[in-house]
Amino acid sequence: MDNKNKKHFVLILLVALLLSATIAAGCTGNSGNDPGPSHTAGTTTNQQQEETPDNQVPESVTTAPGQKFSDPVKLPGPTTRSNAIRPKYDSETEEKIIDEAKSEILRVFPGAVSASLNNYHWDSNRVGTLFLPVIVFDGVIVDKDQAGDISEITYDPENKRIVYWGYDNDAPVRDTSGGEIIRHEDIDIEEDIIPLFKRIIGEEEYEKNKDNYFIYTADSPNDYLTTIAYISESYKGIQSYMGRAQIFLNRANGEIYMYGDDFNDKDFYNEAVTLSTVPGISLDEAKSILETKLDEAYPDDPQEVQYKEAENTNCLKWLDAEAYMDIENGYLLSPIPLAWWISYTSKGSRAETDRYLGAAVDANTGEILSMSDPRFVIHGKNYG
Repeated sequence: MDNKNKKHFVLILLVALLLSATIAAGCTGNSGNDPGPSHTAGTTTNQQQEETPDNQVPESVTTAPGQKFSDPVKLPGPTTRSNAIRPKYDSETEEKIIDEAKSEILRVFPGAVSASLNNYHWDSNRVGTLFLPVIVFDGVIVDKDQAGDISEITYDPENKRIVYWGYDNDAPVRDTSGGEIIRHEDIDIEEDIIPLFKRIIGEEEYEKNKDNYFIYTADSPNDYLTTIAYISESYKGIQSYMGRAQIFLNRANGEIYMYGDDFNDKDFYNEAVTLSTVPGISLDEAKSILETKLDEAYPDDPQEVQYKEAENTNCLKWLDAEAYMDIENGYLLSPIPLAWWISYTSKGSRAETDRYLGAAVDANTGEILSMSDPRFVIHGKNYG
């Protein structure tokens, strides 16, 4: 391969890896350091999703594949951050919202210093693939006994909860110079991760939805001595592509130092996800479609596709990102698509990396929605 083509391949490969890391969250981790799922909650195996009648959505609330909504669904927010407009409140209403935000911060962090909650501004935060206005509190001391650990906290006034919290980069709690005191494989999700997650989203919310979360941990490839817990939300037993939370734990001291979530707007999701949960094609058929595409691109060079055969590696997902949704003028015109997410390697990819790539195949039509290769890139759904 000459230098020009090699650079082109590397660029495409980087895009593929970024797509893989995002879409695979909740199926399994595709990082070379990822040991795979260590805990699941509310997950359904591929076979169960395909064969169990109980997963069939009642006909009265199911939209047929390819059918548009009779009444388009209004998006609760824009698909670009810059278009997330701050609401216009009168001074009394805004003061009430700020007080509610401070009260929620003090509920989650009862040791916080109240006086550190006076520096705030409006911004926007991702909710699934959309953006909604939020309030960002800077310079927060969440523990009066650790005044040197300064945090930023983001509050969602619509859902009345914290959607981001993280210590500043130079906070002592993020120091890893002391070396590892807890191994990645010894991180216990129930004991080390769930308590903070439950505290942030609220115990009532957690208990109501605990069977709808898929949770696994991964050794961070970018942050030294850091374990990341990924928490994907699911709907009707199938995981969301965009809706997830991440929790970062420092293994040098056993402390969590960052939380963030992009969970979907529930009311919007209830209206937007109306396809049957029973796929129109099987996982094997989806793999065959992927292989056929590679055969077409390499007619004289068989790609010898290999699949990652770990638990929940290849699974169904609601593909709820803008590129795969039928959006026009602030409205969703068709249901969020159901897709098979497939982790694989090909002869060409193995020559460049030992990491698995990812592809998404529409679970009803067989259309390839996401796939990257040196000879082609697919990213998006054709709605005709």
